Amino acid sequence: MDIAVIGAGPAGLIASKLLDRAGYKINIIEEHKTIGKPVSCSGLIGKDFFDHFKQFDFEESIKNRIDGAKIFLGTNSFELKRKGVSFVVDRAMFDQSLSNGLEISLEERFQSFERKNGIISIKTNKRKFNTDLLIGSDGPSSRVRSQEFDYNMKHYKGYQVRIKADLDSNNLVEVHIQRPFFTWIVPEGDGIFRIGTISDSPKESLYRFLEERGIKNAPIEIQSGVIPIGKGINYRDRVFLLGDAACQVKPLSGGGVYYGALAAEALANSIISGRYSSYPQLCKQLIDKEISRGLLLRKIYEKLSDDELRAVFDFIKSKKHILNKSGSFDEHYKTIISLTKDPKIFSLLPIFFKAYLRTL
Repeated sequence: MDIAVIGAGPAGLIASKLLDRAGYKINIIEEHKTIGKPVSCSGLIGKDFFDHFKQFDFEESIKNRIDGAKIFLGTNSFELKRKGVSFVVDRAMFDQSLSNGLEISLEERFQSFERKNGIISIKTNKRKFNTDLLIGSDGPSSRVRSQEFDYNMKHYKGYQVRIKADLDSNNLVEVHIQRPFFTWIVPEGDGIFRIGTISDSPKESLYRFLEERGIKNAPIEIQSGVIPIGKGINYRDRVFLLGDAACQVKPLSGGGVYYGALAAEALANSIISGRYSSYPQLCKQLIDKEISRGLLLRKIYEKLSDDELRAVFDFIKSKKHILNKSGSFDEHYKTIISLTKDPKIFSLLPIFFKAYLRTL
């Protein structure tokens, strides 16, 4: 059986790797000339990913270990500490390690597909060919998705620089809450930091932040991209969506590597079993509840007034001891649920309810 995979990001490569090992013929198409580039990700990946996917070797791509975070709202802040909660990776090396042993057609752009007599016909900028199954893992602006799938989604713009800076945070991430998302400082190691933000005008917002912090060095590298936040169906008649193309992204942080990888594993299992329609059900069990609840929390977060946001921040700060024990890098809703054990959270219910009404 032939399987066409559009896009050689982590999700597409993991699915391809698992299917290749199972004996399927995999035809991977990647529009860029180098696997893993251009980089459009902070490169911060949680420990859960590495614990789950031990069959892959990412050792050479890991640049630094993160032992917690310092969370800011203006000048107010608190620290969360947990040794090895996440790792900073070289995303190009990370992706390339997944591509080892796979044949990938580079600089080939998918254009369209159509079904003919039980076969899917693929058209690219270089050729036409037939396949039995099609996996669209072609990123936030997926051409596969746009042809046949309806999604309720929004794209958020991100901008990041790698820069030398004299900062004292070697193993702690800084998170500065600035809606609609936040600004981050991720220590890569050797005095290099990845500093980025997500906003309507991320470049301007980021350089304003750098100026406020007194960081004046020229960037070593500039990276940018978009984050797809939303939901929709991910399977229809032998065509699957995967990763960013399927909005398999954490709505509160925008990270997508772990969720996309879990979905890739579910997709491979569905294809190997011959039960293609089980893919959406497996995704629902693994990540869809977390995404749906995260979408609701994101709507509320974006509608909080400044005073309401400060009240929520102060409550979370007062419960940092709970987050240090039970907080999750990847499962944000479960993290929030852990805070509900304190009856004081009920004082925030009117705030959440008012913000929710503003979303309607």
